[in-house]
Amino acid sequence: MSQVLHTLTVQELAARCGVENQFVEQLVELGILEGDDRSRFASELTLRVYRCLRLQRDLGLNLEGVALALELLDRIERLEHELSGLRAH
Repeated sequence: MSQVLHTLTVQELAARCGVENQFVEQLVELGILEGDDRSRFASELTLRVYRCLRLQRDLGLNLEGVALALELLDRIERLEHELSGLRAH
């Protein structure tokens, strides 16, 4: 289990990513971002916000499409990790 070293508020996360607070709040509502009681977020989630922005910009996805794409990408990552673990045995 990974240890969270630094957390950010919605406002801090939005400012760090150059987006409006409302954008971060929408990502939380859609389950794209998860934090401590929906108000504190691991600083590493900035990468996830940037990934959302890229999916919107590059593929023209709406936020619901972004949520689905991220769910599938996360699943692929888990399966690849599992497969590499099986290959190591």
